[in-house]
Amino acid sequence: MNVIAHRCKSLLGLWLGSMSLAWAPVASGAAPVQQASAHGEFWARFKNMKVGHATFDFRGQARVRYEYDDGFTLKGYAPGDHDPLLLERVRVDLTARWREGPRAFLQLQDAHAFLTRFEDRDFPGSSPIEDVLDIRQLYLEWSHVGDSPFGFRVGRQQISYGDQGVFGPGNWGNTGRFAWDAAMLTFETDRVSSDLWIGDYLRYKSNIWPDRSTPDFLTLVDYLQIRRLPFRLDLFYVLKHDAGGKVVGESGTGNLLSHTAGFQAEGRALGRLDGGVTLGGQFGRYGQDRLRAFGANAKLGVTLPAAWNPRIGGQFTWGSGDRDPSDGVHGTFDGVYGGRDIFFYGYLNLFFWANLKNYECAVSVKPRRMLTAYFEAHHFALDAATDAWYSTGLQAVRRDKTGRSGTTLGDEVDARVAWAASDHFELMGGLGRFFPGSFVDATGPSSRASWCFGQTTYSW
Repeated sequence: MNVIAHRCKSLLGLWLGSMSLAWAPVASGAAPVQQASAHGEFWARFKNMKVGHATFDFRGQARVRYEYDDGFTLKGYAPGDHDPLLLERVRVDLTARWREGPRAFLQLQDAHAFLTRFEDRDFPGSSPIEDVLDIRQLYLEWSHVGDSPFGFRVGRQQISYGDQGVFGPGNWGNTGRFAWDAAMLTFETDRVSSDLWIGDYLRYKSNIWPDRSTPDFLTLVDYLQIRRLPFRLDLFYVLKHDAGGKVVGESGTGNLLSHTAGFQAEGRALGRLDGGVTLGGQFGRYGQDRLRAFGANAKLGVTLPAAWNPRIGGQFTWGSGDRDPSDGVHGTFDGVYGGRDIFFYGYLNLFFWANLKNYECAVSVKPRRMLTAYFEAHHFALDAATDAWYSTGLQAVRRDKTGRSGTTLGDEVDARVAWAASDHFELMGGLGRFFPGSFVDATGPSSRASWCFGQTTYSW
């Protein structure tokens, strides 16, 4: 704990120093407003640039984050180990539009990691931390072709829906979790919108240019949104097909053919209540096994009519586990393509929506218009004692097939502060601490894990 405290103090000093540098002109009265205005005017030159019948936009974002992992690493829970990371990521976006018709979009990404001992070769599938100058998105899009309700988007693209719990890009990670090589057909009216697409997600590797999508893997999605309702209602269907023949089930090795169907509803009531429900069911084949799994999330919050606009909320997330490791039925919910950012299952990112029960309560306050503080508490438990504890990427961390180690994974408390210092500049910092439960104690080395971070983001 002394190490993490020392790191957090050092980090806080650097963070406050960067804030003071960013706001050095404040003492001169009107200068900050003039500076912000001049800043906005400079970047406005690169927006809506007209060249004949075409319009071009140039945007981007630069982000730097330092974080310190104690008791775990990028590879997961690791009592006695630690991992410092200095992460840099730059994304540059260029959009070209032809009148009111087609639109082309290009996004370049350059992501690097420093201080950590991990490299690209430590992540055989996809690197979460490094992707040297590469094409993350490049697609052609045309909505309402010929004033019809139909459109399309073809190429390398980021796709996310709703609260990103089922479909999320995972942009907290340095490379961003999901970008797709996909072909999408869109249909949009004032009553309904639908995206029907087929594709596969990228694998980020610095020694391969451009990045390639996952071989032998295919995803088909139909995502439907019902409009003109007092709340948001989305229906989804996802087909995953892995033809690599390497999926290991209880009854033998084979392919994956899974079907996920579900819905997500989210809305507000009385101006201060907010809530949502997500439900998904999976069936098909997992290796030589039958697949039958379920996932759900329910959340409710209220914003109080008081100073600092306090919001109090709670939610419960459930992902089914495999209750019998020898019955030929795979019961572990795979989380679909949900966001795996810190904002879903605790800041330390030790858990994922598979064989999980996550009880969460959260409080947020806004002491200033551009300043928000967040506080969370989680209680984590296994759904099935005979199944594994899974981290991001469906990696099995620990397992007791006998079930005698129980289901209590532990508790986590987290805090985060975000300050939008201007329209272009944001500062964020936070920390978290995980307290292992009886399952962790019984299945191997166990100790508390801690995390702290400071991040600056500049957008133009």
